[in-house]
Amino acid sequence: MRSRSETPPPEALAAWLPRQRWFGAKARRITGVERLDEVPLAGAALAVLGVSFDDGGTDRYAVPLLAGDEPIDALDDPAFCRALLELIVTGGRATGRRGVITGARTSALPSGLAVAGVTARRIGAEQSNSSLVYGDALILKHFRRLVGGENPDVEITRFLTERVRFPYTPRLLGWLDYGDSAGARATLGVAQELVPDAVDGWRWMLERLAAFVGQATADRAPRDDRVQRLARESLRAVRRLAETTAALHLNLALEARCRPGHATPEDAAFEPEVITRATLAAWAQSVLRQIDGARAIVPDVPAVAEADVAAALAGLQGRAKTRHHGDYHLGQTLYRPSREDFMIIDFEGEPLRPLEERRGRHSPLRDVAGMLRSIDYAAASTPGAPAWVEAWRRLARAAFLGSYVETAMPAAFLPDWRELDAAVAAFELEKAAYEVVYEANNRPDWLPIPLRGLAGAAARLSGSAAGAA
Repeated sequence: MRSRSETPPPEALAAWLPRQRWFGAKARRITGVERLDEVPLAGAALAVLGVSFDDGGTDRYAVPLLAGDEPIDALDDPAFCRALLELIVTGGRATGRRGVITGARTSALPSGLAVAGVTARRIGAEQSNSSLVYGDALILKHFRRLVGGENPDVEITRFLTERVRFPYTPRLLGWLDYGDSAGARATLGVAQELVPDAVDGWRWMLERLAAFVGQATADRAPRDDRVQRLARESLRAVRRLAETTAALHLNLALEARCRPGHATPEDAAFEPEVITRATLAAWAQSVLRQIDGARAIVPDVPAVAEADVAAALAGLQGRAKTRHHGDYHLGQTLYRPSREDFMIIDFEGEPLRPLEERRGRHSPLRDVAGMLRSIDYAAASTPGAPAWVEAWRRLARAAFLGSYVETAMPAAFLPDWRELDAAVAAFELEKAAYEVVYEANNRPDWLPIPLRGLAGAAARLSGSAAGAA
């Protein structure tokens, strides 16, 4: 008989894990689940699971579970949720058989927060993580997949909160770490202030597009002036998002116009570095590896010449590489209708990439490419009046890119216009290939969207290379 605190048996977990939205390996078959640790907390436990796959790979997952034979997620248990918040507020510790959970707070956490009276509710929409909202005070994001090292979502939001006081990111209030018996630490969760008057940026944009399509006249050609008039609100929001994105990049680049006071030791992890020829060669190989990864899942992914990728990135040599968002799309934004502006969230980076790579410096144009891909996703997700939606997509992309460059100029990370277009095409290609892998593992029904984007980016890239030649 198992003890009351013990989590369900491995065979039950192996059957349960692939059915969870946050489980990021749906394209792989689980061959084993090992219970690496169990940290009791408020009558439940955080289970640290080692998951083995048929390709020989392994991942660690942090899974809050109630005791019993069947897996039941403890994030639906109010006492467990309050105990997590208590660790952050008090800087407390919870000890398991082989490791410990540690809480930490920042100066932005309200001093009078009463944990006992706070109600927690789980946000229904999940991706690779899960989120809890506590009253009207804060939101806690739980990282399901455990990766050793400090998550950039903590590092960057702490920098934006305490160093540069960037107003378009919710302030970091605290975080949770898990440390194993060997002393290796991994970020378990991050708490930020709740933005009560905000709505999900992706959903808001889809609603605006649906309203736009509802006003479109299918039997009339979608002239640009008509599209701009009917989609005035969404296009204005796209331009505002571009300005906010540029402001974020200027702050992360420690541009003189954004740098507050004297340099601090924390600035060292954010100091820009010069992009060299070796840097560009490594980036080109990264793009090609991403395409190979997509082709391993979808064999008819188009081939791309290494010379075309190298030529597209060449204009970045001598520019600055900086910290950046790393997984930028409309779903990583909150729109505030009362202010007609955006908040930027979720600085974790692309969860399928190694943590060291996500914490590395790169061209901020990767974020630009990510948002352009998101605009494409929004258009592809909008039914009806395809010619009008395509016209909106083209105008929205141009509005975002133009407003971004106008706001960011003359930043050290920006090349000239022609070089910028080529580099963005290369990064869009990389992003679309990443999306193919992500959607295959998480949302297979969405695969046609990144496949179309990948084909389009590949065609643009070859066209840019031909033009350069």
